[in-house]
Amino acid sequence: MVKGKTVFVKDWGSYLKVNKGMIECYVKKELKWSISPVEVSAIVFLVSSSISSEVIKLVNDYGIDLVFFEGNEPVARVIPAKYGGAIKLWLRQLKSWKKDRLTFAKEFIRGKIHNQSVLLRYYERKYGMAELRESIYNLERLKSEVLTVQTVEEVMQKEAEGAKWYWKGIKQLVPPELGFEGRRKLNPKDPFNIALNIGYGMLRRSVWKAIVIVGLNPYLGFLHKMRSGRPSLVFDLMEEFRAPFVDRPLTGLAREYPKGIEDKKTIYSKLVDSIKEEEIFTQARRLVNALDGEEYRPFLDK
Repeated sequence: MVKGKTVFVKDWGSYLKVNKGMIECYVKKELKWSISPVEVSAIVFLVSSSISSEVIKLVNDYGIDLVFFEGNEPVARVIPAKYGGAIKLWLRQLKSWKKDRLTFAKEFIRGKIHNQSVLLRYYERKYGMAELRESIYNLERLKSEVLTVQTVEEVMQKEAEGAKWYWKGIKQLVPPELGFEGRRKLNPKDPFNIALNIGYGMLRRSVWKAIVIVGLNPYLGFLHKMRSGRPSLVFDLMEEFRAPFVDRPLTGLAREYPKGIEDKKTIYSKLVDSIKEEEIFTQARRLVNALDGEEYRPFLDK
């Protein structure tokens, strides 16, 4: 695990300088914080700020990463020229990809299927919808079966089979007047699929943010294949959070206030409250720990 703290620069107009070997952050002439470089693994800039060349030299000497965001999107990660920090973590990530790719892939999808089943069971009990039980039964079956497969491709096949049962259940929950016939990612016409795309976009930004901040390489995934410019690890970790953080609140909104699913302001308001970034950061940190040999356990909703 990467040692040291992650320090955040959150105040507009902040300026970082070095004073007597300490990294100091000022806003105008007010000192906001001061920290020894031996305590830090990364400095994350969330707003427009300035940094002195002395700080850049110092963070290089101590193997500290500099991470820059624009809004919620990561823009750049400056890696020290010396071996350390993110490089060490990325090498462990690559080693785990070669050795334990299948294990991680299984856990991502086990978590996804579990959370899909929990969502359907919640609404089955809430509304007394016995017709959901077939989908729940098959999701529980697939959750067990995915742990027995021998290749990542077979994991993806189980995930795809689970998706058929899951979206069948969601279709039974969504009011017919919304015209939801199943999951459509590209150019959807019905408001529920459009809302899902908005929600997954918001979730993607939160997961990407967490992965970058903890020091993982977002492009080196275990489940999704690596392609140029594709943040495969972001998509991997997203799988665990789709049902509890996006699908569940949107399904509830569709049933209780169908017109709200067509209003983007209502959708954003609902999702801002439901996407729990602290849970996502916690899971990203668990993934870092798993690269050091700890057992990886997916986020399991209750």
